[in-house]
Amino acid sequence: MEIKEDMVNTPNQIQVFDTTLRDGEQMPHVAFSAEDKLAVARLLDQMGVNVIEAGFPANSRQEIEAVRRVAGEVKALVCGIARVVRQDLEAAVSAKVGMIDVFCSTSPIQMEKSMRTTPKKVLGQSVDAVRFVKDQGLSCMFTPMDATRTDPAFLNEIAARVSEAGADWIGLTDTVGVGDPFSVARMVESVRNAVDTPISIHCHDDFGLATANTLAAVRSGASMVQVCVNGLGERAGNASLEEVAMALKCLLQTDCGIDTRLLKKVSKLVERVSGLPVPPNKPVVGENAFTHESGIHAAGVMRDGSTFEPGVMTPEMVGQNRKLVLGKHTGKHGVAQALAEAGLNPGESELKEIMQRVKSLADKGKQILNTDLFAIADTVMQKLPKENRSITLDQLVVTTGDKILPTASLRAKVRGEVKVEAQVGLGPVDAAFRAVRKMLEGEIKVEIAKFHVNAITGGSRATVRVSVTVEDEEGRQAQAQAAHVDIVMASVDALLTATNHLLTRQVKEAEEAA
Repeated sequence: MEIKEDMVNTPNQIQVFDTTLRDGEQMPHVAFSAEDKLAVARLLDQMGVNVIEAGFPANSRQEIEAVRRVAGEVKALVCGIARVVRQDLEAAVSAKVGMIDVFCSTSPIQMEKSMRTTPKKVLGQSVDAVRFVKDQGLSCMFTPMDATRTDPAFLNEIAARVSEAGADWIGLTDTVGVGDPFSVARMVESVRNAVDTPISIHCHDDFGLATANTLAAVRSGASMVQVCVNGLGERAGNASLEEVAMALKCLLQTDCGIDTRLLKKVSKLVERVSGLPVPPNKPVVGENAFTHESGIHAAGVMRDGSTFEPGVMTPEMVGQNRKLVLGKHTGKHGVAQALAEAGLNPGESELKEIMQRVKSLADKGKQILNTDLFAIADTVMQKLPKENRSITLDQLVVTTGDKILPTASLRAKVRGEVKVEAQVGLGPVDAAFRAVRKMLEGEIKVEIAKFHVNAITGGSRATVRVSVTVEDEEGRQAQAQAAHVDIVMASVDALLTATNHLLTRQVKEAEEAA
């Protein structure tokens, strides 16, 4: 269906009805305590949410009390949901809410298979329920449940009847998420033409269309959106508060009165109290929403954030920060910026070697943290330039096990001459050190004065930093550090770097003495 220009509605303000504490809590394995509900409600209120649906009072006395506490502590209009039965309605009234969301199934399948009732009875019960709520002096929303699967003529009829009874809102629902933007637009337009009562829209995300369907409803005349923080809710959840609020603000240029800078904060709060982690790639509030690894992307956003971000939505608008992370797609600009922020400014050749090491680790599946990067940079930047190194490692092979002697074989260039050496040791590091010292006989005799190992990241893939201090026969010392995921490689790297510095010092002192 093509949306005609006269169907497009972009009012100055759309009201936000948050149902995290009711529909969101109906998500499997989610249960909010009264204190949880209060904490979330206070933050939603601070953000500027118009209506907070705090729960289903008829569920229990504890639920009535929790909803009552929320109603007593926030400025927003607090709503309780109720079926079209007297005990539900009375429970909602006793919770001291300002609005009751009265719902009743209206689709053929739900009337027949779930409620086991008839359209005539649904009409009568719905009208009676709305009148009861209005007689209590409360605001009333009537929700024809499963509206997207309801016969359009019957939907219009029941909307007209409850409107005559005093309903303040018609809450159209895509209860099982089968609507699409075109069918939802048609439904809203049809009901809008049938009644003058303002329309609220409630969409589920079974096909990933909840946000799109909500926007389509707004463009067709809905003036209230029903949402859940982090998209919580039955099955695949509801339209997300964060997605809908930002799409309204940035794409439809429509104000919904929300302080969007608190979106990340409320997302983290709901993540904590619900126990459901927010996926990294979640729009708006996910950790990756404004994170870049690719070299082209990182270089672009460093110049202008709108190159590889929406532009109309910035991280600051939603309480986020832009992040550049390291991985196999990382470019030179991203690495250089991360190092510069830590006060490290490698030269061009050093940056090239740092890049090679980062990509080598990433290709092995290693997640590169800033601590890894800084350790790698320290390793490279303390080395002498290649042309000034007396020893350059070409290859290292280590074998170890419980039935064999640890053995290290290495090939290196010593003052331009290729040398090969193999030694056994008490362990692989000891074997490698013995091989290096044997290879250097005739050039320099060194002893290991100090040796220290420290894991700088956690897990079995931890990057380790090795510090080695070597001493020659004259008592001269040189110290170096190296970082690697392989402790033997880190140890040999540090040993060779320290030895190179010691050899350079020897040559310099000899030249000065001459």
